[in-house]
Amino acid sequence: MGERLTNSEHNNSKVSQEMFDSIIREVVEEIGVPVTSLSNPLFIGISRRVLNVRPAAFFFIKCNIESKEIQRLYAGAKDGYESTQLYTVSLIELENMASKMPGCHQGGFALYKLMLEAMKNI
Repeated sequence: MGERLTNSEHNNSKVSQEMFDSIIREVVEEIGVPVTSLSNPLFIGISRRVLNVRPAAFFFIKCNIESKEIQRLYAGAKDGYESTQLYTVSLIELENMASKMPGCHQGGFALYKLMLEAMKNI
């Protein structure tokens, strides 16, 4: 039984690592920024859609590149075709946009605000 638990823990660790690695790959491929410009992802939670109850995982990642350069890199991103535009907005602007977001993204924004609040207390 102990060996099975060890295998299970190993598999769980591999799945967890893949989640974090894949979100970095996603950012690199869709935005075009180099992996070296990104912080390690911080998992901030899961939200789900109301209609089909599909979960969406949300991560927070910092990038050390200025927004103008990110826009330039985005124009040549490998998978940039998966989106139509990249926006740079303030927290207030994002708050104003939230009501137009799908429910799971509204949940992601709520998780982001909770993360910001928690970071104030550190």
